[in-house]
Amino acid sequence: MKQLFSISLLLFISIHLFAQTSGERIQSEATIKVLKKKKRYQYFSGSAPVTMADGSVKPMADVKIGEHVKTCRGGKSTITQVKQINVFTEPYSALTAVYLRPANEEVQKDQKIVPALLLEATPDHRVQTKHGKKRMRKLSKNDILYHYEPSTDLVSSWKVGAVQENARKVNKAYHLETVDGTYLVENVMVANN
Repeated sequence: MKQLFSISLLLFISIHLFAQTSGERIQSEATIKVLKKKKRYQYFSGSAPVTMADGSVKPMADVKIGEHVKTCRGGKSTITQVKQINVFTEPYSALTAVYLRPANEEVQKDQKIVPALLLEATPDHRVQTKHGKKRMRKLSKNDILYHYEPSTDLVSSWKVGAVQENARKVNKAYHLETVDGTYLVENVMVANN
């Protein structure tokens, strides 16, 4: 009887230890998998112009938590508040440059220069397009972005002209989070996430 009890106890302890070891191994593999997963950071250069609530423009590096900035909703400008600022001292990725031109403006024969805008952010930063939020690196010449016109206080459509990946590196980068989830950089509507 003692021998049966001892064998049962040893068997129970062995199964218990094996179960713990298996569980730890699975947990470790999951942790390694998560750590290997590439994070999608979203940021702009510190000089990226953010449109403030009063219509003035401020470099993103100078914007403070609690300040009010402009954004767009329903084709009109509105105001939202900055709730968080992320600073990246060692940005991992070069900025992607997106060149925009007015969607409804055609080039006339005597016109040599088409007005254009330059928007720079990480390849994974999202911008608001006509068909929803899209990452910078996924933009194509068919995409329409929204641009705030300070002179009229209205929002116009701008078409992607070109997308250039690895346009330039920066030593320090910034990302704003707002209550509304969007804000204006270069008067173009961008998203927090």
